[in-house]
Amino acid sequence: MLNISDRLKELKRKVQSDDLQKGRGLGGEVNYYIFDYDPADEYEVMDYIGKLASDNDQIVIINIHDVITDILKSKNYLDKVYDLESKKSTQHAATAIMRALSVENKDGLLRQEIRNRIPEGKTIFLTGIGESYRIIRAHTLLANLQVTVTENPVILFYPGKYDGQSLKLFGKFPATNYYRADKLVER
Repeated sequence: MLNISDRLKELKRKVQSDDLQKGRGLGGEVNYYIFDYDPADEYEVMDYIGKLASDNDQIVIINIHDVITDILKSKNYLDKVYDLESKKSTQHAATAIMRALSVENKDGLLRQEIRNRIPEGKTIFLTGIGESYRIIRAHTLLANLQVTVTENPVILFYPGKYDGQSLKLFGKFPATNYYRADKLVER
């Protein structure tokens, strides 16, 4: 079992290799990967990938939570969400956000905004799924992006466990579906 420092070094090696850009299937489809990690390592992982991206102009970090917040601000929904949360509940507010962003829809606002932020030919680091877990699940996000993000390798940074078939956020919340992505670095 590798420690997080060794796994992050292996991540860097893989990101810098040409293999990541090539695609994995016979049709050369885009690589979708998951880098799972212990939630206790969140700050170390985010710090490391931030430095990695600042040293490599081929990497773009997209924080899902920031995208959601930006959309809500642009639609003047953010204050309404806070008000709804204080009057009803956090889950009620999360449900309203999910509907507003059409997170279950492959043509929803969230997917469109993420797609707009992806420059051609770059490796995409998706972060913030743990912060956004009440609004969108990793398997839903990846399934929706697979339809439109076809030219970029995508790495989801996942605070939990991924065994190659199923996701378990924070090591506690199992996904209702499974997603076929490759595990980037074994634990």
